[in-house]
Amino acid sequence: MSQFQKNIIITSIGHFLVHAMTMILPAVLVLLETEFSVSLISLGKLVTIQILFLGLGGFPAGILADRFGSRAVLITYFIGLIISSVWLYFATTFTMAAIGLGFLGLITGLYHPAGLKMVSHSPNVSRNMSYHGVAGSLGLAAGPIYGGWMASWMGWRTAYLLPGGLALLGLIIILAYHHESAPKPKEFKLNFTVTKVHLTIFTVSSLWGLAHHGLFNFLPYYFTEAVQTGFGSVVGSGFLTGFVLLLGIIGQLLGGRLGERFKRKNLYIWVVALNIPFLVMMAYYQGWYLVGITGVLGAVNFMFQPVNNSLLADVTP
Repeated sequence: MSQFQKNIIITSIGHFLVHAMTMILPAVLVLLETEFSVSLISLGKLVTIQILFLGLGGFPAGILADRFGSRAVLITYFIGLIISSVWLYFATTFTMAAIGLGFLGLITGLYHPAGLKMVSHSPNVSRNMSYHGVAGSLGLAAGPIYGGWMASWMGWRTAYLLPGGLALLGLIIILAYHHESAPKPKEFKLNFTVTKVHLTIFTVSSLWGLAHHGLFNFLPYYFTEAVQTGFGSVVGSGFLTGFVLLLGIIGQLLGGRLGERFKRKNLYIWVVALNIPFLVMMAYYQGWYLVGITGVLGAVNFMFQPVNNSLLADVTP
């Protein structure tokens, strides 16, 4: 096995865990509400803490990867996942859970700049980027499915503990098989130009992100109240959310193809606008009609990412 193939295994494990571990929380919100006797607003605070610290972790991650190398950042990432999974396993209070989820968000925020940098140095970059993307998409869908099933079987704490074992495997592989020369120290310069077009894209993507995370973090909770699956509320809602997120993969692929064929500025408007009627319909339907509407919304919603990223690249020198 070549060094590049080992790198793909390392980054695939890392990318899978980012999305799988952060999507456990939506599947177990109902259980946390019951155990800690908290309101829906308090559950929203938990979700906000995880997402907020994920964003904060991503901010310095690229600088750290350039200064210390991808290997050092990914080692820190895997160790952090292990610590957060153990912390959450022993969490006995709402405050402990909030601290653990904040730390989990901070650690998962480290991954993408370092992981993408490692993949970008491999031959056949496009092919390996696709493998990397598939691993993340599988993690996104597997998170609520696994989280709902494991939480119903052995409790939500165990649902967080077991992925720590996969993180340990990733840590062992990167320590044993990945060797990277230390990057040469460079003078740090922060130089960027932001135009009105950039600000418009940033504003739209921020609002989209608010709707996106609000939707998918509370979708399992919504499914427990609106859909009867016959598999138990937590397990059923987790599987349905995973199904919707799998359809999101189709949306990503479709968004990429459409972005190659049509003017991306016009496509950007349509992709954002198409979310609105399906979000409105979700408020008026229940049962399997709701599942169908949400499935289409999942595909439409994930079309945004490739179109947004391509449009940003178009306007950035």
